[in-house]
Amino acid sequence: MRYFFITQDVDLPGTIQYRDFDITGGRQLFLKSDSGRLHDATPLYLTGTGKEARPDFLQRPVLMFSQRLKEILYAYEPELIFKEVVLIHKESSLQYYYVHTLMEPLDVLSDKTEYYPNRTVKKLVLDQKKIGRHHLFLPEGSQRKDPVVSLALAESLLRRRVTGICFEEVETE
Repeated sequence: MRYFFITQDVDLPGTIQYRDFDITGGRQLFLKSDSGRLHDATPLYLTGTGKEARPDFLQRPVLMFSQRLKEILYAYEPELIFKEVVLIHKESSLQYYYVHTLMEPLDVLSDKTEYYPNRTVKKLVLDQKKIGRHHLFLPEGSQRKDPVVSLALAESLLRRRVTGICFEEVETE
């Protein structure tokens, strides 16, 4: 099976902008174990005209998929925990629904993964046997915090004509 890092297309023109904070810095990564301390629903306010592009995947301030993709994600990965995020464009009276997707890192790195002397990953290689039946996960031990999706899930997302999502293939053994 093939696997891909999933990232937000930062070159998508005219994307939504948050009103209350700057997201150009780092992003916050919450895991399943954090679900108890997070609200079930969180509002975030937007600036602009209300006609901005709304990507189906956002990485900042947290990992979020558009609400329309929730059922697909759940079908492939029923252990995920979802928290609702409402993006509100107050001036235009618009609301966009997303789900903050919580997952746990999996120990899926192959013995063929190469490291620099300081133990940071030089060349990431995934072990299919360790991945098992997972279709959406975070690779444990990698400094890269982008989620990984299986080919089956990536194809399912692409059939829905998603906006603002990039896929980058990851080497597997």
